[in-house]
Amino acid sequence: MLDLNTNSFGDAMEDIFVVKRCNKIIIHGRRAGEPDHPPPDAAVWYRITDTRTRGFIGDGFDLEEDAARECRRLNAVSSPKSRQA
Repeated sequence: MLDLNTNSFGDAMEDIFVVKRCNKIIIHGRRAGEPDHPPPDAAVWYRITDTRTRGFIGDGFDLEEDAARECRRLNAVSSPKSRQA
């Protein structure tokens, strides 16, 4: 099954860590006595997923570029070439 919310960087056969786009809903509170409050805002954030365990790495990122940069770093450190050195 293809997950269209996940972005892979580099050689897809070797990528362990990929970026996953996640939905985020921001709820606005209201104070006692206020008759109305603004509706929730829909937003996104990005998490790094370990493809072996399907678990998440870190706390997440607001910008996809930041998550992609961290994925490239993690994949480079985890690659068989870097372990041979």
